[in-house]
Amino acid sequence: MKIQRLVMLTATLLATCIYLSCQKTASPDLPEPGPGHVPEYVTASISGRVTDDQRLPVSGATVKAGSATTTTDVNGAFTFSNINIDKTAGLVKVEKEGFFTGLRTLVLTPGKDNKAVIELLKKTVTGTINGSSGGTVTLPTASGSIVFEANSFLNTANHAGYTGTVSVSAYFINPAADNFQNIIPGALRGIDANNNETGLQSFGMMAVELTGTNGEKLQLAGGKKAVLHFPIPTSLQAQAPATIPLWSLNDSTGLWKEEGTATKQGTEYVGNVSHFSFWNCDAPFSIVDFTATLKTQQGTPLVNSRVVISGAGADSLLSGYGYTNGDGVVGGKIPSNRNLTLKVYDNCNRLLLTKNVGPFSSTANLGVVTVTSAATEATISGTVINCNAAAVTNGYVTISLEGMHYRTNLVNGAFGLTIVRCSNEATTATVIPYDITGNQAGTPASIPIAGAAINTGQLTACGTSLTQFVKYTINGTSYSYAGADSLIAHRTQSGQTLISGFRINSGFESTVDMVFAGEAAPGTYPLSRIFIREPGAFYVISGNINVTVTEYVNTAGGYVAGSFTGNIKDSLSSNISPINCSFRVKKYN
Repeated sequence: MKIQRLVMLTATLLATCIYLSCQKTASPDLPEPGPGHVPEYVTASISGRVTDDQRLPVSGATVKAGSATTTTDVNGAFTFSNINIDKTAGLVKVEKEGFFTGLRTLVLTPGKDNKAVIELLKKTVTGTINGSSGGTVTLPTASGSIVFEANSFLNTANHAGYTGTVSVSAYFINPAADNFQNIIPGALRGIDANNNETGLQSFGMMAVELTGTNGEKLQLAGGKKAVLHFPIPTSLQAQAPATIPLWSLNDSTGLWKEEGTATKQGTEYVGNVSHFSFWNCDAPFSIVDFTATLKTQQGTPLVNSRVVISGAGADSLLSGYGYTNGDGVVGGKIPSNRNLTLKVYDNCNRLLLTKNVGPFSSTANLGVVTVTSAATEATISGTVINCNAAAVTNGYVTISLEGMHYRTNLVNGAFGLTIVRCSNEATTATVIPYDITGNQAGTPASIPIAGAAINTGQLTACGTSLTQFVKYTINGTSYSYAGADSLIAHRTQSGQTLISGFRINSGFESTVDMVFAGEAAPGTYPLSRIFIREPGAFYVISGNINVTVTEYVNTAGGYVAGSFTGNIKDSLSSNISPINCSFRVKKYN
């Protein structure tokens, strides 16, 4: 897996160098704008785990990557197979009620399984103010404040002014906290005011969300600003510059965007913002690409191991990390021209290697790094067949062992994965086979683990359909959403079922949303709402339509399937058209 936060390094040197250089006489020539971030789309797989701030798994969370959507299982685990995604800024977005949106921006290895670990921040109401008069909301434990002007809010749904009670949910993300690497949104990479991509050193972040009395999503109105007060951690106050750029997170690209500045006032930074997102006080610095392949002394790839790169000397407390993939490869973005220290931990958090690396002025490839470990290894191998008893040639297996989750691809129906164990005691692993071509998964197999070589025997990837789709025909023209598109089913507390789809075709964003009420079980229920957006048309319901539900598994990861026929109206032309629709979509809650 690629290193997610290797750009938070060498704060003291960087802050000094960057801001001393600002004292020189400015050139009369304006800098040429840079290219920004240029996406490079590749096919890659991503697996990972979502936890809360207590490191407990978060199940039923919606996870999006590229145009694909899935949900976390009871262990907080998720998997994407062979999706189309940006190689150097692959964004994984996690949404779960009661939490701020989690985002992780990855540098990916094409054609391989890449690992992401995301820790969600719990979202609670920090304070309330009157929308018409404004006011100040203070975060708990002296972790900042937000000052709002009078009459500065609007409803994001209809852009109407809002003057009722405003609930403010806010969280200060402390760059000196032990879990900062796990909770940071995106990655510490951004696009500066000259449209150049840069690394970022954080001196403090804040997450803010605004809601109205009835849960309406609110934002600042045009021309209005709020004042953010960021406390500067004690360990960073000495090197904190007098003025620092402000950055907001673009939740579509996963990169930060420079927007204004904050000034140092005592032990805090103060800056004005015109909208709410994640906000960040950062000093920029140049970065280079980095990669390494970690193997044991026996030549076995070191899988799912945490790799930490930190600055040397006074900067040793500031670091970034990533996880090795199934080939033992780790990589990402690191500061250029700095002395660095590389540390490798196994999946039991035991330190295996400390190595000085750098400085690097260009792309850094360390090649194979041999790691000595006395830990017990177990090689789990086996074969997988499909529903037709043929070898699965396009699939994978997931392995859960001692609280860790692994994934390895099938090669001509066979797999083998060497895992560093945390214990020598006999236990069991859960192995699940998947057939991507057949859209099937097998029954979880409980495999005894004892000794160094474990053979699961032949597993069958059959019995659980993974097929998701929404298909409809309007006036003889057929449209469809497949599993690679963003599809999701959700059941509300009021007993309504919402099915949504999203896809991009030739730059056009097509969407479908349908809602029906009734039992969480097969049956016939009235369709209460439908919205379909296709090129040149926006359709809504016309008359009464009943939905025939043939499958309804009311658990996270279960499926809702059914069909309906009826009439819909194009709200742009008022034309009435017949529709025939069928669907099967996975639930996220």
